[in-house]
Amino acid sequence: MRQRVLQATIITVVLAVLLLGIPLGWSWMQLAKQRLSDEASDILDDVRVATDARLSEGRPLEEALLQRIVDEQTDLNIAISVTTRDGDTITAGDPPGDDPLEVRVGGSEQQDIVVSVPQSDVRAHTASDWVIIVVAGLSALSVGASVALWQAQRISMPLARMNRRAEEMGSGRARGPWNPSGIAEIDDVAEELIRSGAMLTDRLEAESQLASNASHQLRTPLTALSMRLDEILATSSEEWVREEARISLEQIDRLTEVVHDLINAPRSSQNRTPGVVELRSVLTQQSEEWSPAYRRAHRELRIQVPSSAAVWGSTGPLTQVVATLIENALMHGEGRTTVKVRRNEHSTVVEVTDEGGGIDPELGARIFERSISGRSSSGTGVGLALARTLVEDDGGRLELLTETPATFGVFLISAPGEDDADPETVEDPSGEQDDDLENLPQGSVVRRRPRSRT
Repeated sequence: MRQRVLQATIITVVLAVLLLGIPLGWSWMQLAKQRLSDEASDILDDVRVATDARLSEGRPLEEALLQRIVDEQTDLNIAISVTTRDGDTITAGDPPGDDPLEVRVGGSEQQDIVVSVPQSDVRAHTASDWVIIVVAGLSALSVGASVALWQAQRISMPLARMNRRAEEMGSGRARGPWNPSGIAEIDDVAEELIRSGAMLTDRLEAESQLASNASHQLRTPLTALSMRLDEILATSSEEWVREEARISLEQIDRLTEVVHDLINAPRSSQNRTPGVVELRSVLTQQSEEWSPAYRRAHRELRIQVPSSAAVWGSTGPLTQVVATLIENALMHGEGRTTVKVRRNEHSTVVEVTDEGGGIDPELGARIFERSISGRSSSGTGVGLALARTLVEDDGGRLELLTETPATFGVFLISAPGEDDADPETVEDPSGEQDDDLENLPQGSVVRRRPRSRT
């Protein structure tokens, strides 16, 4: 910043010196020549008076008369030439050389008088003026550079302080009061930055407190419910009751993980390290959880997954993503909902599709934006946006593959599995098996994104 201010000020001073100094120097030089011309005119008047008096008395002109006038000039080397009406020319002084400064006048006795100043004398007298002009220009540049350096320091130092203050606010370190810099605009911005930082800190503290309270309030009833289900599981002799209790316990465990992840989302998204996740176990659990809801809606949920479909990811977030897509298909779709897993050695894609009318084309391009939902939907428009964020945090991708029928694809990085050559189908009433290793959707190869770890 300081260097830019210094450069801008110096460039401005240089331009000002050039734009003003050159015309001023030219005018000064013309004044110097005019001054020499005036001095030569005064000498010319002396010569005219002397020659008029001599010729009016009838005496001839002599070189000694003119030489005496030449010798009286101590600061100029001049040459005098007088031509009488008879054509006689009398001269005195050294020859003026080429292109001299000349002044001419006619006398009362019809004599022609010329006084010449050589160019060497003209240059000698104007050289001092040139020196003065150059010194004045350098002085202006020096003063301008000094002012520019002072102004640059005066502006850059408060800005550097404000930059450090902003970094301290971003890192959460303690902040002291702002010392005024003397520049009203910078002081106003700094004070506003301090006020905004204080408001942001208070808001973050309030949200952190709310999250902590919410965590405590949610965990207490979840723990009590989990203990009650454990009791039912231990005491009930009915197999179907025990099975429902087991499924409910799994849902409570997942809900506890979801609450924990949401409360710690700012930290978990940075510190989470993906591991190997078996999609079969995740999708089996989702089938157990959502099949009753689909049966109540008189719809079918079909899940097709190879016997071993290991991917790089995080179990909790990936479970939330799949649950969000299955729930959206239940709420907004129609007919059968199919969850299909296809993979090759590089990529694995989880496709979720239903047989409904699809997604409005105008909505399709913005389906993953927050607060965007269908016209007939009562949702908040957060689910898909959050799902995409969770997938991207593990280096994957969530895309809308087709609008009609609505087909979503979760692209993940394949991890080594036990045996990919022997696929099985989960929840596939038709008995079909799907382990397509070649026909993944266009652009399905997912590259792992670099992650910052603390």
